[in-house]
Amino acid sequence: MHKRVKLCEFTTSDSVTLRYLEAGSGPILLMLHGWSQGAVLYKHQLAGLSDQFRVIALDMRGHGQSDKPNHGYRISRLAKDLQELISSLQQEPLHLLGHSAGCSVIWSYLEMFGGDRVSALVLIDEPPCLLADPAWSEAERLAAGGILTPESLYQFVDNLVGKKSVETTRQILMSMVTPLMGKTQRDELVAVNLQCPRRWAAKLFVDNVTKDWRDFIPRIDKPTLVAFGRASPHPIECQQWIHQQVEGSRLEIFDVAEGGSHFLFLEAAQRFNALVSKFLLKFSTDGHFPLP
Repeated sequence: MHKRVKLCEFTTSDSVTLRYLEAGSGPILLMLHGWSQGAVLYKHQLAGLSDQFRVIALDMRGHGQSDKPNHGYRISRLAKDLQELISSLQQEPLHLLGHSAGCSVIWSYLEMFGGDRVSALVLIDEPPCLLADPAWSEAERLAAGGILTPESLYQFVDNLVGKKSVETTRQILMSMVTPLMGKTQRDELVAVNLQCPRRWAAKLFVDNVTKDWRDFIPRIDKPTLVAFGRASPHPIECQQWIHQQVEGSRLEIFDVAEGGSHFLFLEAAQRFNALVSKFLLKFSTDGHFPLP
């Protein structure tokens, strides 16, 4: 990790110590990782965006360097943790970036606590509803991003906590990257994922997959950038649906040849950073100012 990156921490209302990586100064860019991942995967953003932003990458509870309690592995509790962290950051403006399940945490935060502290959003490849209803038409399934059935969901989580846990972890992650990703980065993805205990990863996976955000997403009224990589296992239609529902949003699609995967912020970091910087600076101010 770059020498300018600091490891910080705060304690939640239920006595869990969460840690986050921080670099730079300026408007806050607070980044949330995906399911069972970690802040360290935002290394290119911590290095590449910290000349313009105060970049903060949170390890959510149970992940990375944060505490791993035996409770709280629900999107709603992660959103509460986010709210408590934001309340501790006495600075505006603040932008939120979420990858995968990190988007669900942002949606839950906005629904429960409102967006008064938030200037703009960056959403990376999270479907509105991952669990498919058998009654849906194919068009409905694609627009929702329903790639799982109840049977496939529970088969996956049973394997995740069983004897094939490491193999199961590697298989799902390798289905989300391009052939261009090297072995070192692939191994890092798996190693970071395994820092979250498998039983808690399984619990959080079920909680996230069974959420349906289609009634909330149209209510988002923040400037929003939606980023999608063509090597993602999710259908592009679900990201187009989000773009269509959030008024004034922008959809950016990354092709496979340029590193356009579920982890596009890793595989296509240079283009992604430039895109995020240009987008967010329109909604930032130069100075810091305290909350009223």
